[in-house]
Amino acid sequence: MTSTDYNWPENWFVRRVLETGSTNTDLYADALAGASSHSVLMADNQTAGRGRLDRTWEAKPGENLLVSLLFRSEANLLATWPRIVALAAAEACQKLFSSGRLNVLSAPTIKLKWPNDLLIVDRKLGGMLSVGDQQKQFVVVGIGINVGWAPQEAVSLSEFFSEKSPSPVELLENMLREITQIEKLSLIKQHEKYVGLLATLGKTVRVELTNGSVITGQAQDIDIEGRLVVIGVGDNSVRHVIDTGDVVHLRNADHG
Repeated sequence: MTSTDYNWPENWFVRRVLETGSTNTDLYADALAGASSHSVLMADNQTAGRGRLDRTWEAKPGENLLVSLLFRSEANLLATWPRIVALAAAEACQKLFSSGRLNVLSAPTIKLKWPNDLLIVDRKLGGMLSVGDQQKQFVVVGIGINVGWAPQEAVSLSEFFSEKSPSPVELLENMLREITQIEKLSLIKQHEKYVGLLATLGKTVRVELTNGSVITGQAQDIDIEGRLVVIGVGDNSVRHVIDTGDVVHLRNADHG
């Protein structure tokens, strides 16, 4: 493992390695050993990267942003950090579009799929996985963003640039600056910005819960704690409040 120096934003402690099994696993161990809040571990390649519901995270070495971020705060605020990171990632990508030469007439809009997937026109740009310890008051937020390469049916930032696309390092630098600004906002303002980027609200969704059960209904709201409120369809118009799950946006013909 090797590290490299870079002009990172103030108050961030960034370590970059060529390869590791999982940045989340490594940074979680660092957190238990006393690493500072706002410690960051970036890898050019992961050999055991995982997504939500234990899915394998695909990426070509050196092409995409593969990074984990450590935050320490009061236990009741730990759940806000994944939303802050998702919001910052979306805004950082959007600003890169506005500063580069694109091969499309207008910059695509980056939205979020609950809880924290990044989308461009319903194609996945990035995903997140968080692990934490409430007693020790920390959370590690792992995020992967397709910068130079994307698996089939997903999308990468490079697809929209007519000249050299941003590097993973450039994207991370911008993302850290966005996090610094967002964490200064009140919880209400953070929530409003997060909800404003969600593509999920108003859509018919299928939610796969961690226990294997499935809920289908309309995504009606996000509460201040970031939980998704789904109203069941048809005769099953039950109100579900979901804190963890995997969401699929459905077309009208996909249910009923």
